[in-house]
Amino acid sequence: MDGKAAVVAGAGPGIGRACAAALRRAGADVVVAARDAGRLDALARELGAPPGGQVVGVPCDVGDLSSCRALMDEVVARLGRIDVLVNVATFGGDLAPIAEADWESWRRAFEVNVIGTLELSRLAAGSMRAHGGGSIVQVGTLGTHALPAGRARYTATKHAMVSASVTLAKELGPDGVRVNVVTPGYTTGPPLDAMVESIGARTGEGAGEVSRRLAAGAALGRHVDPDDVAAAVVFLAGPGARNITGVELPVTAGR
Repeated sequence: MDGKAAVVAGAGPGIGRACAAALRRAGADVVVAARDAGRLDALARELGAPPGGQVVGVPCDVGDLSSCRALMDEVVARLGRIDVLVNVATFGGDLAPIAEADWESWRRAFEVNVIGTLELSRLAAGSMRAHGGGSIVQVGTLGTHALPAGRARYTATKHAMVSASVTLAKELGPDGVRVNVVTPGYTTGPPLDAMVESIGARTGEGAGEVSRRLAAGAALGRHVDPDDVAAAVVFLAGPGARNITGVELPVTAGR
């Protein structure tokens, strides 16, 4: 991917950071975007960007359309083009049944998970179209298949994103722009740790016991690491996937 310009929106710790690092290792120039400017600067330094060089942090709130547009303008101004967009940014919120829904939090979930994600996608596609094509990779969630109780705000909005993205793949195909979704399973890191602790608090199990039980539900008997998700993202973004578009690729260890 030497000479390619990539954007990772939602480049926080975990999957976002892993995607940015993997794209950089593959040779791409990378813009990392998130709301926390300090964290972005630290990430750029961590990935070893030279001054004015190949990893640049640009603050962005994906739930704000004007912020999305400013990000895309800044990427084109700095790198001259966009070849790859990876949308990791997401809004989940706390567990809550629909009967107790806070519609403002649902609105925020739609703004980030659907509208903002699609706004970045269509803006990036404009640059990709002008340069002969490109790749958009969205990060989904296993919840759109499992549909756990209390998570409708998250799963409904992510399901809408997946549906729209598959449609977008059909619309952008004639321009050489591919759109795919990578859906992680239970992924190691702070969010999974918090979920394990929450389950343990309800069941009286230890964290290790809960983690092993959850891992046992996957065919491979283990959790997924952020680097596993990033590897799938880089594959779909690269030339080896030139004839793959409109698919959802599960990286779930067989869950």
